[in-house]
Amino acid sequence: MSRLWTGSENNPFADRTVLVACQSPWVEPLTKTIREEAGQPLIVKKMEEVFPILQFGQPEWFILSEGFDADPSQSNPLLEYLQNMPTGQRREIFLVWIGTNIKSGDILSAFSYSVNLVIHPDQLSEIAKQIKKSWLMWRDLYQVFVQIRLRTTGY
Repeated sequence: MSRLWTGSENNPFADRTVLVACQSPWVEPLTKTIREEAGQPLIVKKMEEVFPILQFGQPEWFILSEGFDADPSQSNPLLEYLQNMPTGQRREIFLVWIGTNIKSGDILSAFSYSVNLVIHPDQLSEIAKQIKKSWLMWRDLYQVFVQIRLRTTGY
């Protein structure tokens, strides 16, 4: 079980690396918030930097935005990669999607994007609060499943 499942209810970011792949106007407020929450932002500027991290580093927290190193009018290749990632690998990443065509915290939008949480850029000031709330709901829903899977399969 990854450390993602064992985070503090008060601060799941504490001492965790958060992969940030976002458009430039949103990077600064995100990094500031992550640092205020005792997390360690890992900022990537190009899509090519992300794939090795996902393949070999397996981040527990990943914040991705529309338009990151791609044409916003087309589908995001990183999001598609994550949506098609093997289930065992994907469930160990808490993925936050930032997009202009969504309502923050909308569970159906998050489901349709195959992410854990969706945030509208206008709500970035509330991102830590939104992530904590969503992470607690996610953990409470899936933790028992993961524990049973660990006992029965060993991984």
